[in-house]
Amino acid sequence: MFEKMERYQNRINELEEELKQVPEVRELLDELLQDLHETTRQNHALRRTILKSSSSKESRMSTKLRDALYE
Repeated sequence: MFEKMERYQNRINELEEELKQVPEVRELLDELLQDLHETTRQNHALRRTILKSSSSKESRMSTKLRDALYE
């Protein structure tokens, strides 16, 4: 995802001359890129949290299942 954001940034930089004519568009693009960076960071953090919680639940679930099978 970071590579994709870098490509977006490069494309925006290539359009710098055109964007100077309409600064509102440049501001909007910068804001969108910042939001994309933040959303990506949050996504990674949530994935880590989910993986941590699911791995601990799996071990408990497998213990419960194993105990039930032994009964």
